[in-house]
Amino acid sequence: MKLLQFPRFATLCAALALAAGTSTPVQAQEKAILGFAAPPNITFAFIWYGQKLGYYRDEGLALEVVAVNGSGVLLPMVASGQVHLGIANPDLAITALAKGQPLPVTFVMNWFRAQVFEFVVLDSSPIKKLADLKGKKLGIISPTAGNLPLSRAMLAGVNLTAGKDVEFLPIGLGAAAWRRLQNGEVDAMNMFVSEHGRMELAGIPIRRLPLPEQYRTIFSNGLVAPNKVIAENPKLIGSFGRVIAKSWIACKANVEACVRAYWEAVPTSKPVAAKEAEQLQMDMKQAMIDRSSIDDFSGFTAKKYGSYSDASWKSLIKVLSDEGQIARPDVDLTKLYSGQFIDAINNFDPLVVERQSRAAK
Repeated sequence: MKLLQFPRFATLCAALALAAGTSTPVQAQEKAILGFAAPPNITFAFIWYGQKLGYYRDEGLALEVVAVNGSGVLLPMVASGQVHLGIANPDLAITALAKGQPLPVTFVMNWFRAQVFEFVVLDSSPIKKLADLKGKKLGIISPTAGNLPLSRAMLAGVNLTAGKDVEFLPIGLGAAAWRRLQNGEVDAMNMFVSEHGRMELAGIPIRRLPLPEQYRTIFSNGLVAPNKVIAENPKLIGSFGRVIAKSWIACKANVEACVRAYWEAVPTSKPVAAKEAEQLQMDMKQAMIDRSSIDDFSGFTAKKYGSYSDASWKSLIKVLSDEGQIARPDVDLTKLYSGQFIDAINNFDPLVVERQSRAAK
């Protein structure tokens, strides 16, 4: 099986490629390439749990994984067709469209229905609110992180200009990044819920800075597809999205089996026997950290995975426009997202999925 690799994440991607294999010959299946804007961790265990349960095989798909550094890198890859579905933040697609330079991509599946990017500080920090970040150093994932337009808008809302009043420092992810907050190299961090949750589970006391209500309800990362693939192979997109939704429901129904599937997929993530029970409890918590933002269907008339609303996109666009991140708010929503795959994505019985998952080891 061929896997697209990029030097920084080659080792991880190679491990995930091994997990994508099944007993069914790969040549009998169609490639389904999933792109991540950061190295996937245990919070995405459900992707590989679905692989173990045979969901990709049943759809005639062979999973491949690509991990890059930020939505700013991932979106062009989706646009070029190197990736069939990318888990990306929409802000950069909006800013490109507002400039009259639309990317040939369409968001097809809402995933994080609430805002998952936060500003956090150590619990002992004197910083209490966003306005207190004036003159401070803010740790970000990378300069190509897709949440930065919205983060700049949040700061602009309290009269702070990114790069002038607040210094943005790329610090990456994981323990090395957390240490830079702990030792004072940065005063605050602007990352996502699961990363901050991992810090807390590792014993680092942090505190979240309050966000204005208009930001809290804005959706975050979703799944985006190339327009060319949507036009030429819509079945691939619908099937791929359905597998992802089923895998998530299955993981919720049997979190322990879901975590163990990830350990099997990425052997370096499996603890030594003496630590297994303790690590299992921690990893089960991490695997469900994003649950509320994925399963929040408030404001929707039906519980359908992947669904967006015009109003949600208009709210995000308005915030970016009001805070000067885009010059014009009257962008064409049809060039940003489509609901054409929602019925296909939800074309399964969740109760059957749950029963199958509970029976898994």
